[in-house]
Amino acid sequence: MTEMKAENVSLELPSVLGSVDTVEQTAEGFAQRAGFDEDEVSQITLVCREAAVNAVVHGNKYSVEKRVLASFDLTPKTLTIRIADEGSGFDPEKLADPLAAENLLRTSGRGVFLMRAIMDEVHFRQLSPGTEITLTKHRTIGEARGDMDIKNRQVDGVLVMDLGGKITMGEGSGQLRSAIQDALAAGSKKILVNLGGVGYVDSSGLGELVGGYTTVKNAGGELKLLSLTKKVKDLLVITKLLTVFDTYDDEKTAIASFS
Repeated sequence: MTEMKAENVSLELPSVLGSVDTVEQTAEGFAQRAGFDEDEVSQITLVCREAAVNAVVHGNKYSVEKRVLASFDLTPKTLTIRIADEGSGFDPEKLADPLAAENLLRTSGRGVFLMRAIMDEVHFRQLSPGTEITLTKHRTIGEARGDMDIKNRQVDGVLVMDLGGKITMGEGSGQLRSAIQDALAAGSKKILVNLGGVGYVDSSGLGELVGGYTTVKNAGGELKLLSLTKKVKDLLVITKLLTVFDTYDDEKTAIASFS
């Protein structure tokens, strides 16, 4: 383990989506300085984003009178991140199981599950008012991302959507939703979403993929996924969504699979 000094930072932020980005960027920097590898940094950043979204959107409900408190504490043994809101509180044990068959196609509700799957310790504490979540990752050893880009092309009657960037709340998710709706309106019912250029997806992004799949299926079409990166595939595995989508590594095989 790389020798390092203890480090801590506390933030008081407004209830706006820009604060989510601040928490995400701060978490990424701490995780990198903790010596976690690239995949672990990405995962830690992801769950901190999820916690910040919960605080801003679900806890404080964007109230200008309420704040989000975030603290980052790095020691030689652990990285501990606490994120608190000033909302009415909630019971995490009453959340629906996102792995249950009846919930797999829900477009939300996976954030806390991802936190528990990725972090070593996750604890909730009810405040007066609000809820505080503590996320801990134990140290073992000591990517610029832009908005999503979508390029469409036709291959043997199949619309291939080449995605690049990230699919997250407030950014790529809306773009993907609009692109799928436009494709259906234009008469395309065979859609292959190429995720080879997507290195980052949060739970809202997963929800958009599920929503797109359901929309296309309800319209009598097919939506399949191509070239999942390791990070995206890992998320689909732990959320069991890999059992929902048809996924392919080879474009020619994917194109031929459409009926």
